[in-house]
Amino acid sequence: MKKLAKFIYIVAAWTYAAITAPVLMIVALLIFVIAYPFDLRRKALHVFSGFWGLQYFWMNPLWRIRYTGKENVDKRKSYIMVCNHQSYLDICAMYKIPLVFKWISKVEATKIPFIGWLLPMHGDVLIKRGEGKSSREMMTKCAHWIKLGASISIFPEGTRTPDGRIHNFKEGAFLLARVNNLPILPVVMDGTYDMFSKKGLAIGGCATLQIRVLSEISAKTVASMGIKELSTYLHDMMLNEHKKMAPQRYRE
Repeated sequence: MKKLAKFIYIVAAWTYAAITAPVLMIVALLIFVIAYPFDLRRKALHVFSGFWGLQYFWMNPLWRIRYTGKENVDKRKSYIMVCNHQSYLDICAMYKIPLVFKWISKVEATKIPFIGWLLPMHGDVLIKRGEGKSSREMMTKCAHWIKLGASISIFPEGTRTPDGRIHNFKEGAFLLARVNNLPILPVVMDGTYDMFSKKGLAIGGCATLQIRVLSEISAKTVASMGIKELSTYLHDMMLNEHKKMAPQRYRE
């Protein structure tokens, strides 16, 4: 009986997503076309995308959201936002943070139906891994959005965790903060690994999404540290916080 109930639950979740996604995509296209001439940061589409992503959590009766640290977000500032990466659902969950931001994402993500198609509309920065030219273009595009008052959001692990834990960070996010003289806003997340992990298409049952915004690392502090040192410092800080949030993930 449990297996049957789980099967029905998973089918219902994917059916809901399949039915709503085309409708929401049409609305997103309309917002993009109407707002494009005057909405330089594409805030209108960003707000709608936040509704689109977060409603998957709201509509699931077995999921809860616990958001803390909102006092650490200064809406007047632009940040380099760094977050650990447990699941594709992290992208939806980050819209809980009340900032207009652009993702740095692999160009392959545009192949994901609907959600991936939104990335160019948002102005998200797409990169080709291993290409120096693409990295240079990424820096230029990020600087453009930062000048318009947007933040940049990136997963410094570079890929989804295979086990729910935080793994090593790449240095790109920290170089970006240094070059643009921006503070870093660390975000530690847990729960999406249980909701939709890297393996398969199964949707998890009862789970709580925890989003914890930590105190910013000031631009002055960023400038005072080497890139590798800064990467290690943020990694250790976020890892320690995640161990407090989800100690079960680190038990041997």
